[in-house]
Amino acid sequence: MRRDEYQAKFGFYLFIASLTSFFLAGMLAYAIITMANKSPLLTVSIFPKSLIFGTLGMFGVSFAMHRAVVNVRRERQIPFRRWLYTAGIVSIIFLVCQTIGLRALIEMHAVNLSETKQFGLIFFLVLVHALHVVGGMTFLSGVIMRARHDTYDHEKHWTVDICAIYWHFLDVVWLAMLGIFFWAH
Repeated sequence: MRRDEYQAKFGFYLFIASLTSFFLAGMLAYAIITMANKSPLLTVSIFPKSLIFGTLGMFGVSFAMHRAVVNVRRERQIPFRRWLYTAGIVSIIFLVCQTIGLRALIEMHAVNLSETKQFGLIFFLVLVHALHVVGGMTFLSGVIMRARHDTYDHEKHWTVDICAIYWHFLDVVWLAMLGIFFWAH
């Protein structure tokens, strides 16, 4: 591994570690606040469906990025680019689902303000995740632009690897958030 590649990957893993710390602190705060307030139960029936549906989008992006990495390692450029495009399109669908879900959370928060404040807290955590998705989309756009110029091959594709790992991280965070939202009650 070249020195610049090693440094980039090391820096990226430090970045993921800091995001993990931030995520764990947010989830712990959510669990403590929710349990302390003895708020009404959050159930799947009242949770915005678009946020649950968007989970399929997160799986889709992770799967597409995995397939892109597999194809670039095998020097299959056309399928590699197709999977990158698929990841880009599905990430947009996920972000639209998150936006619709955020709007629904704001409406729920306004309606249930006297009963519970959990929708505001959930809104904040989902918004932070959405902002990281936008960052991932920016990163993915850069990878797509470089892939269109045949920058990557079976030997030099570590940027694609890092992008895929970031999307897998976002996927795990999203699943953990949804799980904690329901488990904390």
